[in-house]
Amino acid sequence: MKIIILSPNYPRKNATMNGIFIHQQVKALQELGCECHVVQDYNWFPSGGLHKYHSYWHDGYNAYNNCFRMVEGITIHPVATFIKMPNRLFPDNYYDRLAKSFSRYIKKTPVLKDADWIYAHFLTDFAFIGTKVKELTGIKLASIARGDDVHAWPEENPSLLDNIRTVFLKSDLLFANSKQLGIDANMLLLPSEQQPVHVVYNGVDLNKFRPVVDGLEKQQLRDKFDLKADKKYILCVATPVALKGWLLLLDALAEVKDEISNWELICVAVNRSTSDALNLKTESSLRGIENFVNVVGQVFHDDLADLYRACDAFVLASYNEGMANALLEAAATNLRVIASDVGGHSEIFVNSSDLSLVQPGSVSDLKIALQKLFSSDLDKPSGTRQMVLKVGSYQDNARKILEKFNQKK
Repeated sequence: MKIIILSPNYPRKNATMNGIFIHQQVKALQELGCECHVVQDYNWFPSGGLHKYHSYWHDGYNAYNNCFRMVEGITIHPVATFIKMPNRLFPDNYYDRLAKSFSRYIKKTPVLKDADWIYAHFLTDFAFIGTKVKELTGIKLASIARGDDVHAWPEENPSLLDNIRTVFLKSDLLFANSKQLGIDANMLLLPSEQQPVHVVYNGVDLNKFRPVVDGLEKQQLRDKFDLKADKKYILCVATPVALKGWLLLLDALAEVKDEISNWELICVAVNRSTSDALNLKTESSLRGIENFVNVVGQVFHDDLADLYRACDAFVLASYNEGMANALLEAAATNLRVIASDVGGHSEIFVNSSDLSLVQPGSVSDLKIALQKLFSSDLDKPSGTRQMVLKVGSYQDNARKILEKFNQKK
């Protein structure tokens, strides 16, 4: 089976962690015998060095050079998209432009034109583009909801609801990475527009993300990251934007700062230059907790498993998720966990002595959960790994996707 992947999030040379969880699922599909190809867009630019004379061309030049051609056996196809300029005289639609560019490329590329499926990620943008590509190429379309495309983006821009309606109408298969996310997507639509949505979790690598063996291994891992033996560490891995609950977390820590003298928050947050990016160091200083917060920036995925094991607990206070991958990985390493009760988190996790699900947006709930953590016996083994086993591996969930594809032949 040949599958074309449409996704705005996939690793690039300057952002190797971008879409890493989507890549893991695609890699699992290929390991099951599928032939997977990822299509990435970039702005068209003229040759001969002329790209330096226009910012649009310059952006395209940089984007093209940041495209991989292969990632762990998955072929990447950079596809140029052309904007007529000056665009005030030649207005066009972003979705139509990408759909036409992708479709032309697919139809003229022998290895792609006979694909069995388009697998498009995020309902409001690339899945919507996928509906147009399906019309132009005749290739069946599977679309998957992943989180912000159902919650954050339509809330900011209600016109995107029309994109979701179109995706539900024209997709051959609909997926979501949690049961609740599929329910939430359908709730955005009229009863007559609702469709069955199949649940496919991303998965978690239970061999890579495993509990620490003993105290010696934990100390070796702490030495690797320059962490102190006599301190306790709570880890948060999330994009540095308000929607991920960073400000809530810092507010809650500020309220209990008299109780955290022996604790430190480690912030793993990729570098982000967009206007919504938070400066976590500045925000910590404003709350007087800069001595308890360590902003380490990006940690590559291969090292992240070691960092989880070097820490004592994990927290994620996000306002919405489908199913947070970092939360799954943290639980797989048997860390104690605090997470907001959003998306599909309650499908997998239950409140216990080792895990607290808190109401999203509630500083008081987060404060109570932190106090519970600080007073817990960390020498007692945690039980969070047992909860995450039901998610399954990337391969387990790729099999579910493949089964649905085969049923639609």
